[in-house]
Amino acid sequence: SSTHPIVTDMVDIDTVAGNFDGISYAKGASVLQQLVAHVGRDNFILGLQRYFTKHAFKNTTLEDLLIELTQSSGKDLKPWVSTWLQTAGVNTLHPELKIEDNKYQEISIIQAPPKMPKDSNQLRPHRMAIGLYDLIDEKITLRKSVELDVAGEKTLISQLAGEKVADLLLLNDKDLTYAKIRFDNRSIESLKKHIGKIEDSLTRALCWSAAWDMLRDSELAAADFIDIALAGIESESEIATLTIIASQLSTAVELYSNPKKRDSARLKVGNAFEKMIANAKAGSDNQLQFVKSFTAFASSAEHNDLLKDFLTGKLPGLKVDPEMRWSIVIALTERGLMDQAALDQELKLDNTLTGKLSYQTALAARPIAQAKDEVWKSITEEELSTSEREAKLAGFMRALHRPLLANYIEPYFDLLIETWGKKSYEVASKFVTGMFPIYITTQATLDKTNQWLSGAGKDGQAGLRRLVIE
Repeated sequence: SSTHPIVTDMVDIDTVAGNFDGISYAKGASVLQQLVAHVGRDNFILGLQRYFTKHAFKNTTLEDLLIELTQSSGKDLKPWVSTWLQTAGVNTLHPELKIEDNKYQEISIIQAPPKMPKDSNQLRPHRMAIGLYDLIDEKITLRKSVELDVAGEKTLISQLAGEKVADLLLLNDKDLTYAKIRFDNRSIESLKKHIGKIEDSLTRALCWSAAWDMLRDSELAAADFIDIALAGIESESEIATLTIIASQLSTAVELYSNPKKRDSARLKVGNAFEKMIANAKAGSDNQLQFVKSFTAFASSAEHNDLLKDFLTGKLPGLKVDPEMRWSIVIALTERGLMDQAALDQELKLDNTLTGKLSYQTALAARPIAQAKDEVWKSITEEELSTSEREAKLAGFMRALHRPLLANYIEPYFDLLIETWGKKSYEVASKFVTGMFPIYITTQATLDKTNQWLSGAGKDGQAGLRRLVIE
């Protein structure tokens, strides 16, 4: 059905295959949570009880559920359904502030329509909370949170008029609605210094997510995001969150940073992780994650010496198992500190299947033209297993090897259509995504991509075009 909440975010059959889970599970869960907030938790539960009782052992439709929720809440849910379930995209909410004498004279929420799909003017109703947080005794603490309905382009929050300006003003406090949120300048400065001092894990996660969204949408400088991440990652208690932030830091440095400032940004992050490793409890999960992250940012002779020390077991508490050993070996190799002879010795230490795959990654990660040529020929000409292909791609595409990778931009675009037409989807899609010159972040790369999309790839299959566009 075209009114199904997940189908409306899809444009073709290829998109269905790639985005089904993210839309149906992540967005679907968020939309259900917004429905709970919209009708009220007690009304929602009452409506569900009536729904299950009335339709026990029967098939139902969405309308059957909405009838019970409408009766229990007294709200007409047709407008909610039309905007939340039958339209695509995500709205953006940001605060508009009028401040005098360090007090809010007026706070409004400005809602912008989704950027995608293009030409959308969809503004949704949101049931949400707005929180004011202050730095007290080195902790970011909630002062006041108000819950209200937000609708249209501008919503005035009268409940917060006259409040002292907060160190952090958080839209969508408690994470009730599905929207992108933005920060005012004072809040951004607070996050750059104190995000790690936010005690509540949900509030902290909302701030992490919003900062990342702002970076992705070019509304926050990479340098500011790096400062925010480094201000909180060491004290982050959730290892899953810590791992995500470390990955985002890598993207911020290698893809989003000003090229003229990239090396200094990488060194800054590397130095920060060096200090985190020194401060971490021996044998802790944090220590392990900090070491893994450090291997991506090592940027100085001192950093290289530390990697060598880690490899020889000189860091108390760090278990240098085969996985960790290969991680450090590959980091040393991509920096030109281990040659093939040294890698051959490493393979003798771990001649398992995973060891052999890591060995292939390490060979591909050598910072020499011969290594890149060998991988290119292997990927484009040989029959490889999926694991072998992924291992070689991982070593080939290294951010530190931009000058070497620039040689493969033209050959990549020349082979796209041929590879897509002759290889299986698994092989072809790995080539399209894995060999795209993602680290050559230049106008020339963008121009070449757009030329291909409007030229040789104009009439290409939708699946191929979608992967290149992404």
